[in-house]
Amino acid sequence: MRKKVVTLGEILLRLSPPGNQRFVNSTSFEVNYGGAEINVAVDLANLGVDTRLVTKAPANELGDAALRHAKSYGVDTSFVARGGEKIGTYFLETGSSVRSSKVLYDRKYSAFSTVSKDEFDIDAIFEGVSLFHVSGITLAVSPEALELAELFMKKAKEKGITVSFDFNYRSKMWSLKEASIGIERVLKYVDIAFAGYLDFINILGIPMGEGYIGENILGCYKTLYPKVMEKYNFKYIVSSVRNVVSASKNLYSGFVFNGKDIEISKEYEVDIIDRVGSGDAFTSGFLYAYLADATDNYKIEFAAASAVLKHTIPGDTNIVTKDEVEKLFKGIGYDVGR
Repeated sequence: MRKKVVTLGEILLRLSPPGNQRFVNSTSFEVNYGGAEINVAVDLANLGVDTRLVTKAPANELGDAALRHAKSYGVDTSFVARGGEKIGTYFLETGSSVRSSKVLYDRKYSAFSTVSKDEFDIDAIFEGVSLFHVSGITLAVSPEALELAELFMKKAKEKGITVSFDFNYRSKMWSLKEASIGIERVLKYVDIAFAGYLDFINILGIPMGEGYIGENILGCYKTLYPKVMEKYNFKYIVSSVRNVVSASKNLYSGFVFNGKDIEISKEYEVDIIDRVGSGDAFTSGFLYAYLADATDNYKIEFAAASAVLKHTIPGDTNIVTKDEVEKLFKGIGYDVGR
């Protein structure tokens, strides 16, 4: 039986000045559709996984276009609610070299921010589902979205469905204190947590201790992972590691902790065309390998390679094949089985 994944989150309209133009001198915007959970759904569908998106989109042409984007990759949108005032929107100014990218949000009063549990048949949504994924971005959209996400996570847990959660902290959406309160509410339902050391320290309040010296990032995680796992008992903690050389060049790798051992991917130097969606590509890459019952080493190698490839692709979506990802980190013919 094929594995099926459900994601819950806001679908967004992205408007960007062409190339590396700035907001102040651009006379046009390029259009993309995305959002953390829809990106994961699309990326998994692109890899051959059955995916279902749960969201609320406005009943207008922009809502239609956003859903058409998801459906074009084979994502099931049959449980999407329609209504509300507008689609959530963000504006992206792509940086280059020493100039950082900039993001401006227009998400207040969006359709998804008014979402209600009464708009969804959760039992029908979860029928035949193996994994449910949501992120901290959804929790931050509105109190209504947080309540809905918590309900979905609770129901998934009750049904024996694996729950995947990406902390995905966004300072422009909520404060660290708000994030700490909101995220702590849902962590008891989580099996796979995507988070970094700053999330452990700033959101979960777990102290670093004596294990971290200077730039020893591995020492940092060796210290923090057991503390996090002892408190929350996740099945996996998965972390991307990004060393920013410039807005155009990064060093990228990944770690995964299974409660006992840490597996580390190879490190890549990547020239960036579009960084948006790379974290979602990392998440979807890991989840794809998890659903394939791959080894932990394969899981983190596939996740990191997926994310690296996304940096080279314009738009929010990671348009890659399984063979391309495998070829990047190991070459054709790598055994995914245990």
